Amino acid sequence: MRRQTAAIRKERDMLLQERDRLRQGEEFARMVRGAQMDVPRWLTKSPRRGEKSAIPTAILSDLHLDEVVYPAQVNYVNAYNREIAEKRLQNFFNNVVELSRDYLHGLTYEGMVLPLGGDIFSGIIHEELVESNAATIFESLLYWAEPMASGIRHLRDVFGRVFLPCVVGNHGRRQRKPHAKNRAQDNFDYFFYHLLAKLLSAEKGITFAISEAADQPYVIYSTRYLLTHGDQFRGGSGIAGLLSPLMIGDARKRQREQAVSRPYDYMIMGHWHQLSFLRNLIVNGSLKGYDEYAYISNFHYEPPRQAFWITDAKHGVTIQAPIHVASDDEDYSASAGSKAVVRMGGEA
Repeated sequence: MRRQTAAIRKERDMLLQERDRLRQGEEFARMVRGAQMDVPRWLTKSPRRGEKSAIPTAILSDLHLDEVVYPAQVNYVNAYNREIAEKRLQNFFNNVVELSRDYLHGLTYEGMVLPLGGDIFSGIIHEELVESNAATIFESLLYWAEPMASGIRHLRDVFGRVFLPCVVGNHGRRQRKPHAKNRAQDNFDYFFYHLLAKLLSAEKGITFAISEAADQPYVIYSTRYLLTHGDQFRGGSGIAGLLSPLMIGDARKRQREQAVSRPYDYMIMGHWHQLSFLRNLIVNGSLKGYDEYAYISNFHYEPPRQAFWITDAKHGVTIQAPIHVASDDEDYSASAGSKAVVRMGGEA
């Protein structure tokens, strides 16, 4: 009887501790979600006659922060860890500024659009990631909040204003299998976006639009965009590559959006880690670069890079370019692949 009573008390205490932990988590989430999120008017404001005004966009997705890619396991064409990720993230922000300011002359920028397209972290959806990631997911969330916030502040300081539409990716979910219910709300990307919004809530000129759904529509001048992560589309391993699943998925989304009077001109996404500028689609690359999964799946080699483009009031999407993020001093890239070759023979 005493043992049974002790067991019941122990179980009760554990339940009370769990209740307190959940309440603390709810309070923290409520605090984080308290950040103001307004769509800025400057996105759709027509420029004055004679002004060469434009709005640059650089999508940031598929960072897979704190994942580790071992160079020997991809035959030395890439490596990735926290140190490399920090350099690449800094390169991204610096190269966005360099491309916009130094390579493109004669334009007046109304501000900057920085879509966050999901898979910011590799997460915990696979056992191999839990075992090999550089930190736990909560440690990663805390560690990377300030570097990301600093980069956003830097863009604001250069361009005056920054707008961040945000959607979650598939790697941020807590469950092994994807869920349709609470897809965004039960995702570490969603929490991270709200954490960033809270950290930057006192900063002028920075606004977030964090989607409660899988997609986030927004407009620049009169060009209509739909931001999604891209994991909803299936296939891509056939001879047609990405084209088949993307064309089918785009057609379905366009039909859905038109039915509710919300048509779009361009769909932008991440997920595929293959930078592609198609007719009405922009597919982002990744910060992580080539990994073990891509290698054993025989996917095409892709260097770490992100998508950049200019939207103007008259022509819509005009200039398109990659943002290369790998540092010049990185030891592993496509040119280092020969390290894996075993050579025999030669002069005695």
